[in-house]
Amino acid sequence: MPITLYWNRRELQPELVAALETLAEEYPLREGRGGPRLTFAPGGAPGSIVLSRSDDVVRIEYGAMCDALRGVGAALAGLPQESEGALSERRPFDTLGIMLDCSRNAVMKVEHLRYWLRRLALLGYNMVMLYTEDTYKLPGEPLFGFLRGAYAPEELKEIDEYAARLGIEMIGCLQTLGHLEQILKWGAYGKVRDTERELLVGEPATYELIRKMIANFAGCFRSRRLHIGMDETWSLGRGRFLDRNGYKPGFEILTEHLRQVVPICEEQGLRPMIWSDMCFRFGGGRDMNYGPGSVIPDRVKSAIPEHLDLVYWDYYHDDEDHYAAMIQRHRELGREPMVASGVWTWMRLWHGRRDTEANGSACVRACRKAGVKEIFFTMWGDDGGYCEFDSALAGLAFTAAAAYGEDDEGLRSRYQAVCGLDYDLAQLPSQLEDWTLGSRLPQPGPHRPAAAILWDDPLLGIYWLAAKAQQPDHWKKALTHYRRAAAQIKPHRHITEPVDLGHAFALGEFLAAKIAFRQHLEEVYQARDEANLKRVAKQARALARLAEGLGETFRRQWLRRNKPFGLEVMQIRLAGVRERFLEAARRIEELASGEIAFIAELEEGLARSQEELKQVWVWGRFRDLATSSCIL
Repeated sequence: MPITLYWNRRELQPELVAALETLAEEYPLREGRGGPRLTFAPGGAPGSIVLSRSDDVVRIEYGAMCDALRGVGAALAGLPQESEGALSERRPFDTLGIMLDCSRNAVMKVEHLRYWLRRLALLGYNMVMLYTEDTYKLPGEPLFGFLRGAYAPEELKEIDEYAARLGIEMIGCLQTLGHLEQILKWGAYGKVRDTERELLVGEPATYELIRKMIANFAGCFRSRRLHIGMDETWSLGRGRFLDRNGYKPGFEILTEHLRQVVPICEEQGLRPMIWSDMCFRFGGGRDMNYGPGSVIPDRVKSAIPEHLDLVYWDYYHDDEDHYAAMIQRHRELGREPMVASGVWTWMRLWHGRRDTEANGSACVRACRKAGVKEIFFTMWGDDGGYCEFDSALAGLAFTAAAAYGEDDEGLRSRYQAVCGLDYDLAQLPSQLEDWTLGSRLPQPGPHRPAAAILWDDPLLGIYWLAAKAQQPDHWKKALTHYRRAAAQIKPHRHITEPVDLGHAFALGEFLAAKIAFRQHLEEVYQARDEANLKRVAKQARALARLAEGLGETFRRQWLRRNKPFGLEVMQIRLAGVRERFLEAARRIEELASGEIAFIAELEEGLARSQEELKQVWVWGRFRDLATSSCIL
């Protein structure tokens, strides 16, 4: 438990009083006499923290509010010990922030966002973006966020007010060009639709809608910065725009759009930022985001509006030199980039510790050396937001430690005090995501495949067959891994907060049992031995029960954190997983009794060569693995 700390409002600046009162809603920070007593000395070097203890007094010298509150986090953790001397840290970034995806079904409740904001403040973060494609209510647009858990303006204002008390800047984050399939699917938006994902550039109604979007965020958040998206618009100008205007190069369409959207931001007193990937793609690197072959000509550089900031996103590299080169290429555009790394939550069942630590730390080191001033860490929810997102707080503790230069012991002590659980225990289920098929596989593909195993159909075995073709002994090794992981988590399955280790155990147990089922099925299928087939059928029925239990733990952790909207997607999926195991049991029983001569899905896999199956390589999304049909 964190130690109790005392403070006196007469000794503090009003903003510190407000922050401590806010943190005291949860943490043992008491106004009045007692000890240890917190004292603060503002005016230190920007980004600096010096924490010392003497005579039952904890003194925090700090440069900015986020540094002072990170100092409080250290003090709650009992850092430093009096015998250790002063604790000194340095934050080299003006902005240390996060971006939380609230657009892929999981929309965090306002109450839980306050819970996160308190932890972020004690970890030293000073900026938060909520990524909202359509999950905000827009006055005059009743279908925005329809049945999606959208934030009302009053909710966003409440979040902003709470964050401000903790010295955290809330920056609106929306999309004003692509990634808008959730709203463009409604017929009411046919007039502004170019493709199923992108707005129609040049259409007056498009800018009427964007003006409403931007005005909404200008009125909700006090920050005068706004992230307006515009990433991954690969089909830009290839839908109704092409029918209207004929072919135009993508960058011409993008800059035409920016020339209209940026002034709308300026009308509201906002400075916009966009993701920078399309600048590089349209510059000749169409093979990949930020492709090394992209060359951005001077005419393209000059076409980017002056009052526009660029955000360089990159979550996929563990090589400092790669980040350093891309930072330099942004500077050659005449822009100082904001850099976005990642705390891995997307297409993950639990926070991906390995990728976060390898890639995030490399990015932080490169940004430190390059003198980057603003960095933040994204947490995406691709394929449904099914990660236990609270597990990502351990990743955020790690990235904050990397930014401030905290040692390993300090990181563990701080996480325990701030988040209420042993750090290594919170990270234990990350091993569910550590099993890998290796780097030899073609792209795309789920190289950390826990979710792919979950969604893979038990009879079709799309992922099973593809992985086996790549590495014949893969599933034998995978079974050992997941059984070991489940066994290690099992003693802690009674813990459901602050992270749901009971849910983690249900996941590990299910994944191991599913691999064992398919192995046994393949072993006995050809022999048609009735007794063995009946045993495998019992395994299938047991897995149906495990799938039902997994649905219960998934619901528990989801509703602890999120609005209920979007839960229906996961319940439909998990009910489908359960039903497919029941169907597998029926079919195996029919085979055992002689009612059918073969199982067609298994025969299809047996008939394919290894070379053919190596081509069956898809992203590990539910829709890719639950069926071979695109109708779902």
